[in-house]
Amino acid sequence: MTDATTPVIAAAYRTPQGRDGGVFADVRSEDLSTRLVDHALAETGLSSDHVDDLMWGVAQQRTEQDNNVARVIALLSELGESVPATSINRWCASSMQAIISAADAVTAGNRDCVIAGGVENMSRVPMDGDSYQHLHPELSERYNVFQLQMGMTAEKVAEEYDVSREAQDEYAARSHRRAAEATDSGRFDDEIVPVETADGLVDEDEGIRPDTTPETLAELSPAFTGDGTVTAGNASQISDGAALTVVTSRAFAEDHGLDVLAEVGTNAVAGVDPTVMGIGPVPATRDLLDRAGTTIDDYDLVELNEAFASQCEYARRELGIDEDVYNVNGGAIAIGHPLGASGARLPVTLLHEMEKRDAERGLATLCVGFGQGAAVEFLR
Repeated sequence: MTDATTPVIAAAYRTPQGRDGGVFADVRSEDLSTRLVDHALAETGLSSDHVDDLMWGVAQQRTEQDNNVARVIALLSELGESVPATSINRWCASSMQAIISAADAVTAGNRDCVIAGGVENMSRVPMDGDSYQHLHPELSERYNVFQLQMGMTAEKVAEEYDVSREAQDEYAARSHRRAAEATDSGRFDDEIVPVETADGLVDEDEGIRPDTTPETLAELSPAFTGDGTVTAGNASQISDGAALTVVTSRAFAEDHGLDVLAEVGTNAVAGVDPTVMGIGPVPATRDLLDRAGTTIDDYDLVELNEAFASQCEYARRELGIDEDVYNVNGGAIAIGHPLGASGARLPVTLLHEMEKRDAERGLATLCVGFGQGAAVEFLR
């Protein structure tokens, strides 16, 4: 690749993550998104004349997140009428797919500058089970709709791959502890864009509970089956938020005086049994490693989405990820997991931590509802 076709990340931001029914319950998905878009334009000095496309991930494309919400965001933001936009849906990997698609477009020479990210306001567009009611009858019979629900897939991962309740609770407590430490030390400050609401300024993630311990988590009852191991405490939080990257060619970044956080490297996606969707990061990451000619030990930092502690522990163990490089600032169990935003939130956090540590390689990977996995690497 030449500098004109080498994709890089020139900026990376996210909103704070709000809890279900919390600080962003009255903030529309489009408004969370435009706050980020306009901030990115202001910080980079770019205008609509520079941006070729807006690629925006969103999982639940209905109500305010319908009507090609990406285009709505473009029209409401400083991008305006001249910037085209597309909404992308790969469930939890929607905004990661936006980044991947943007990078691939740069590599192909079809785009020079793309704003890529995603949003989900789960308070306002909740997962109410309605989508399962409309599932194709043949698929319903093949997999059993009940077994496709996210919590049940986490239970099956725990059972089939021997992840104990104790291990899940320990992992969840670790997530809160690390996220609280990162917040208190200001490690998230460079990536978070504060959002003004009717009740005041929101500048920190709402769901982090510093006092969480394995002992307090052990008191919680199973959330999905009477004899299960998955609880509200060792699962990711229902959340509201948005995340964004500016993907450009290296030549474009140099020509416009933009800082380069990292080069976008190899990416991969994988399909797995939908009833154990949480294992998706494993084949996706292995495919990426094969394509990149690397091993997991080549990565200085690894971010995984933390949909459930059971799948996090399984993936870490199966891939052989060192504990010291794995979700070093906590993850979705503490921070939150707004579906369409999570695939970009991971790279945003990863890229800023890579810069702080002068890390050379970073990997972001996540599981995807209905049985997929996605992964992408970043190089400095």
